[in-house]
Amino acid sequence: MNVKGIIKGAWSNGLAKKLLILLGISLVIFVIGVFIGSWVLGEKTLGWKGFLFGYVVFAILFISVVINVFKSTSESMREGKKHVDVRGHVLVLGAGHQLKSILRALKGDKRPIVVMSRRDIDGRFIHYKKDYENEDDLLYAGALLADRILVIGEDGPERDSRNLHCVEVLRSISEKSMRDIHCHLLLSDPSTSEVLWYLNAPEKKTGRLLVDVFNEYEFMSEQLLVGTDFLPTIRETDNQRLHVVLIGTGPIAQAVAFAVANVCHYPNFKRTNLKTCITFVDEDCEKWVDRLVVSRMGLFRLSKYTYVDADGNKVVHEPETSRGDYLDVEWNFVDAYCEADLARNYIAGVAASPRERLVVCICKEDASKAISTLVHLPRAVYENADIAVYWREANDEIIKHINESGMYGYVRIMGDIDEMKEFVHSHRVERGQRANYVRERTLNPETRETEEKMWYRLSEADKTAAIYCANALPLRKRCFGVLDDEYLLREAEHRRWMMSMLLMGYSAGTTNEKTFTRHDILPFDHLSEEDKQRNSYILENAEYIING
Repeated sequence: MNVKGIIKGAWSNGLAKKLLILLGISLVIFVIGVFIGSWVLGEKTLGWKGFLFGYVVFAILFISVVINVFKSTSESMREGKKHVDVRGHVLVLGAGHQLKSILRALKGDKRPIVVMSRRDIDGRFIHYKKDYENEDDLLYAGALLADRILVIGEDGPERDSRNLHCVEVLRSISEKSMRDIHCHLLLSDPSTSEVLWYLNAPEKKTGRLLVDVFNEYEFMSEQLLVGTDFLPTIRETDNQRLHVVLIGTGPIAQAVAFAVANVCHYPNFKRTNLKTCITFVDEDCEKWVDRLVVSRMGLFRLSKYTYVDADGNKVVHEPETSRGDYLDVEWNFVDAYCEADLARNYIAGVAASPRERLVVCICKEDASKAISTLVHLPRAVYENADIAVYWREANDEIIKHINESGMYGYVRIMGDIDEMKEFVHSHRVERGQRANYVRERTLNPETRETEEKMWYRLSEADKTAAIYCANALPLRKRCFGVLDDEYLLREAEHRRWMMSMLLMGYSAGTTNEKTFTRHDILPFDHLSEEDKQRNSYILENAEYIING
């Protein structure tokens, strides 16, 4: 908190006036101290010793008063009891469980931090106990003067709804702003994000609020899978496939599964027909199958997927093959708790297979269940698989001890204590902006618009499609390397594009003018030569999209 703000706060609080009164009293004491000092020291005139005595008394009193006044004012402002005149600050709306991670991500940031929440919270920031959905309260917190607004909301079932309403209020008041205001909106329910995908692109005059939407679990999974070495490198000459086993169901498992399905399109599929396999293992998995299939009917109509019930019986769905079997991802669902023989034998079999590159992700909300699952996996998993565990605890000491023991392989964390760095700094959005920019420049080379201006004219569906495109490039760069045959690269990008569209809920055989590209969902070999070349701009600008 700056000194200027404290001084203004002190004056508005009446403390400065009290300070002036105390200053006058201190001057009187100073004069009296001089006379007393001269008398005590036996000087008949006001000598330097008497002056020094009075000065010391005055200084002690004055410094004590100033420290107390400023301390009182600073604490009052920090607790939000008094208004603080700040600008260029980070305004955090809500105090959900992500707040601590956000504050860690902002550590060292020179911008003031203002948090608005009716909850009692402690920390080195300005806290206003007000309603983050109220227009007057948002103006009071300096929403129009903020450098960035982070809408995280409060924990609870109505968080997404309240956060969306908060953004609408912000959008309304931002019309009064003389500049653009960047806003990051956090959502939790995957269905909320799906609803936003089907909204039309904003009109050209959208106010000055520039909103980027983050699904909590989606960008959490991207931090594990995008731009890291967690996923295996599989090259065109390899005779293996990736097999991701997700222990658990729900939004965490779904986010990881969809991120894998979007990112993992390997170069050896054309030669071997080996598909990336995603397997869910959990009790009552039949309900999960039904829910997932209904939510992505276009995807699962074209996909092979297998359901294994608790007795080991299999039901296999073969893909619609009127145009061929052209998706390179398949799905399994094993209806068993992870300690059951059915689940253990299945996972151990995958771990032992020379044709499978196994990755295991433990997707349990409850930390104790996650640890119990982690330390009781088949021994072959620790020896042959990469492992990650969803972890939302205050610290990761127990995971460190597990890794130090050498008994369980090396375990990585997803959803770790620093996960909100991406939400604060938004590198995924920057990659998406660059992917969209090179596309727009390809379609219209004469354009002089900036990446940002192009970006905020897009619908949420087109933003997501651009981010999906950018997310797939780091792994592709590792797996494809330098190829003389660009056919494999273009085909892989087409398979990635089809999967992205299907994950977003589009159906095969339809064309939507607002989607990221123009052609239908069908095998690469069925495309016209013009359409086969359409994605070349992505390959030519991959390094720029990844790194800027």
